[in-house]
Amino acid sequence: MNNNIICFYRYFILLVAVLFISACADDDNVDQPVELVPFASNYYLDVTWHKSTGAGAEEQYLFLHPLILKKIAVTISRDGILNIIGLKTGDFEQDIELNATISAGVGGNEDVWLLATRDAYVIAIDAKSRRERWRTRVPSEVLVRPVIYEDTVVVRTIDGKILSLNIDSGKIRWQYQRAIPDLTLRGTSEPVIARDKIFVGLADGRLIAISPDNGEVVWDVALSVPSGRSEIQRLVDIDGDTELYGRVLYAASFQGRVAAIDVERGQFLWARDFSTHTGVLLDEKTLYSSDEHGHIWALDRLNGATIWKQEKLAHRKLTRPTIIGDYLAVGDFEGYVHLLSRYDGHFIARFQLGQYDDLGWELATGIIVPPIVFKEDRLVVVTRGGILYVLALRERDDDF
Repeated sequence: MNNNIICFYRYFILLVAVLFISACADDDNVDQPVELVPFASNYYLDVTWHKSTGAGAEEQYLFLHPLILKKIAVTISRDGILNIIGLKTGDFEQDIELNATISAGVGGNEDVWLLATRDAYVIAIDAKSRRERWRTRVPSEVLVRPVIYEDTVVVRTIDGKILSLNIDSGKIRWQYQRAIPDLTLRGTSEPVIARDKIFVGLADGRLIAISPDNGEVVWDVALSVPSGRSEIQRLVDIDGDTELYGRVLYAASFQGRVAAIDVERGQFLWARDFSTHTGVLLDEKTLYSSDEHGHIWALDRLNGATIWKQEKLAHRKLTRPTIIGDYLAVGDFEGYVHLLSRYDGHFIARFQLGQYDDLGWELATGIIVPPIVFKEDRLVVVTRGGILYVLALRERDDDF
């Protein structure tokens, strides 16, 4: 049996499984998103301004992160329109037509902005001249923002490759390749670059540290090991963000574990069973994550012990949490932004983003890109429909 026939049957079986799961979705025994319960609070979220940034992710699984700088937001639409928006007023400063279908959000910094396209190009825009600096073909589609390290750009492709490109010319410096499982989640985690290493979570549940100079592997550890008979049961992707605190890397996988790893030795400090595709978030003492069931966890950063768990957002397809002051912000599939206490998980505020763009067209309002903090008490949130909101946290009057 040739490879094409094998691939056909493999995808046919997967399609049947997906259809079966979808058909069962209306069954009373299948977990449904919980209904939101009202609560009293002295705080609320208020819309400062909002703007349509063009074609959003809609129902596609695309993370179109905006790049938030000191005075501007750089956004990208699915159909390749780069918008520069003033953060103070929400006024458009400029738009740039890239003539490409986009597959990831905006990476970069104050000097260069980085994009990735569905047909496997990485594009660099010079931030000062606002002109295209280079456009480089890579081996396959890129689903996560390119990351800058000194004078290089680090890129991950969906076929398991990690590349280093020259930031001035786009020329490929080196390439690391790793075989990926037959079946994976659609998505890749963003590389973390620090302490002279590139840390990457892979689709097979392994974490690697590689040299940014030449792509050689420094260490390689298994965060999670596939188990089960079916391809679906054996999914252990590390799709969500990892975070570094000092010399300790924190990571979590789907259907696997959450763990702390000493990055100098490549050794585990602690690990516990956990399943998430959104990744982890840290403060000085605590690790936060939203798991595959929509529960939000706070774990002790030093040993992984549970501090608190919030279950009242179950099955609402939450984003990774974001820290804003003393609170956590998460988005959900209906366009709600929830604010919770970092210290015990109780609800502080909630706001549902609007249903329409500036022209009155109805749009998808679900949120898959985690909220981004701006000016300590502001949140930048982008919906599936491509509407960018700036929300302010405010305190109610005493007579509330």
